[in-house]
Amino acid sequence: MYIYVDILIITSIYANFFLLKTTARLIHSPLKNGKCVLAAVVGSLFSLIILLPRLNTLLLLIIRILSAAVMIITAFSGMSPKELYRTGLIFFFVSFIFAGIEYGISILSGGQNMVWHNSVLYVNISLLTLIVSTIISYAAISFFRYFIDRGNSSDAKYLVTITRNGRTASFTAVSDSCNNLTDVFTGRPVIVCGKNKLSGIFEPQELEDALSAEKNISGWRLIPFSTISSGGMLPIFKPSAVIIKDTENSVRRTADVYIGIVDREMEYAVLNPKLL
Repeated sequence: MYIYVDILIITSIYANFFLLKTTARLIHSPLKNGKCVLAAVVGSLFSLIILLPRLNTLLLLIIRILSAAVMIITAFSGMSPKELYRTGLIFFFVSFIFAGIEYGISILSGGQNMVWHNSVLYVNISLLTLIVSTIISYAAISFFRYFIDRGNSSDAKYLVTITRNGRTASFTAVSDSCNNLTDVFTGRPVIVCGKNKLSGIFEPQELEDALSAEKNISGWRLIPFSTISSGGMLPIFKPSAVIIKDTENSVRRTADVYIGIVDREMEYAVLNPKLL
């Protein structure tokens, strides 16, 4: 069977992009498309080892770990070494699921257009098959994420630091399993806090305008929410950066979230447990 380098590189970039984006979703960490594409392209170059003579198992393992490390560091630069290690483990988990499903679909389709060499799987498959395998993989991983999130709660307190337009605000938050609020369009979790927590990055009038919902303010939008006793529309915005620090063990993590505000003071902001 012939191996076409262009197909090998293109499918590898596609798969790496998907794996990195799914990893980011699992750990609820922001990942810009530019960084993701760059990491996917760099990672695809390692797939060229399929063209080399058969390598021994130890060397292949080292190459695989190196390729994953390069992609993770490129895509998630700015993370601490501990966060990068944890992200790398999640990346391997996602890769195993995707590779297994893709391999299974190839076998079911006859396995005629498939080569496994030097731990690289080359499959000369149609675009439709690639998309189907991606959808199945994403669904399986999303189900796993949902299952993990359901049992995710904590009584610990967290220091949340948010940045917007160069201005920073910090406040204490707690995790509440009742906070399942997410942005309708993106599915990102929402941290709910009182307007008093955001005085460091907004002028009082802007907060009042956002809460009144009478003006269309750039950078803000409304999402529906409900509680046991009430419901309505919650104004939210997207900070440029969010860092959550566990006050007990000083573990820091970045988060890809929205911030929602309520028209009252709150002693603690409320985290969506998915973030933890």
